[in-house]
Amino acid sequence: MVQPVAAYGSDVRPVSFGAPVTLPPWTGQVGVGRVEVTQAEPQTAQAIVSTLTAHGVDAVAVTAPSGTAQAVILTEGLSAADPAARHWAALAHARTARTPGARILLLQSTAPQAHAAISGLPGLSRTLQKEWPDTSVATWSFAAPDAPTRAHHILTALGTTLGDAIITADGHASQTHVGASLAPPVTNAATAPAIWLVTGGARGVTATCAIELARRTGGTFLLAGRSALSRWPQGIARTADLKTLRASLAHNAVASGQKVKPADIDRAARAALAGQEIEATLSALAAAGAAAHYVQLDLSDTAALAPAIDSIQGQHGAITGLVHGAGVLADKLAMEKTEAEVRKVFGPKVDGLLALLGAINISQLTHIGLFSSASALFGNTGQADYAMANECLNQLARQLSAELPHARVKSYNWGPWDGGMVDAGLAAHFAQQGIALIDQADGARIFADQLLDGDRAIVELLVGDEWSGE
Repeated sequence: MVQPVAAYGSDVRPVSFGAPVTLPPWTGQVGVGRVEVTQAEPQTAQAIVSTLTAHGVDAVAVTAPSGTAQAVILTEGLSAADPAARHWAALAHARTARTPGARILLLQSTAPQAHAAISGLPGLSRTLQKEWPDTSVATWSFAAPDAPTRAHHILTALGTTLGDAIITADGHASQTHVGASLAPPVTNAATAPAIWLVTGGARGVTATCAIELARRTGGTFLLAGRSALSRWPQGIARTADLKTLRASLAHNAVASGQKVKPADIDRAARAALAGQEIEATLSALAAAGAAAHYVQLDLSDTAALAPAIDSIQGQHGAITGLVHGAGVLADKLAMEKTEAEVRKVFGPKVDGLLALLGAINISQLTHIGLFSSASALFGNTGQADYAMANECLNQLARQLSAELPHARVKSYNWGPWDGGMVDAGLAAHFAQQGIALIDQADGARIFADQLLDGDRAIVELLVGDEWSGE
């Protein structure tokens, strides 16, 4: 008799694209006004301008928006620049184009030829819709690779109020769809012990998920972190409280006659607490039946990743499972963000992952789990860069799943966890919106269930409540 499987405590739903709908034919330029098209991708820009002007639209190609046009079409998402540069340029031009009542359209491809061409502009448009309620912002993703076809589809869509959508090769429009709740899998597939590389997995919620994987699969877990593993300072009692540890370090320094700056004390205390947490994760992995090692790996230093991965695989064997949980925040309203902040967010989450995939023979991977965020699906005030970076992971997951038919690939659009980046203040903010936090044990169970036994055809998942991010 099959035993019933307990339901999840948090909602888990598949994310896909809804049925394509036919766009109405172009009937004229009423309401379109002057249209500016940026030239980041020159062929598409020229094709759009030629097509629009041939149909009576006042359209012009520009290097940057003037801030006076009624509609602005940004081709930055189609350019050959690196991901952070493309996304920063789109954000910067959108800021210039913003005027009350303006319409800003971001273009990207749904099927980039290379991993580095992935685009997360829907994360930007969804965030700007929240931050700029007086401006219409949408991302149109094109399946057609050629500029003339894209231009023809844009002409058709321009005569509508179409929001974020995928424009299929035959000119239909499809929008993101969140499906019905998923029940936990009722069967458990046999999983051979793997060699897992887990970025951001030495601490926090990613570590919790790694421990659950270890409990189910055994194998070897390589926890990748940027800093060297700091040992606990001698002569100081163990504590998890930063303030207490700083005081103890300062007291010892004074007692030994050292002159140490407060900033140095703080840095040493934080490193020691991080090291203590990493050691606890390694111990938990070992208790779960896995071999566990900490490897120093800075995902932002992309040039050093290939030799580092070669060395790691030479010592431990071929990496067969990849869990990417690394990420940082640089929250600020879109009008205030800097390129440096966008690059800081894209560094570990997007650039680092792309470099890892370039250093690993991806055909050897059997499982890939990416930590995305619900901000990618819904946008979130102050997180334009974070939403874009996470939407990049969603697009990359779909691409990897198509490339690796033997592998299970999952991108998790996580809602807020009870822990991790959610402190007491953020927890209260979500509570005011009626958004439940994801319990750590439940989140880890969801992660392992779906990565090991979930339907391979379901690549992108929303975990937790739908939320407005206001």
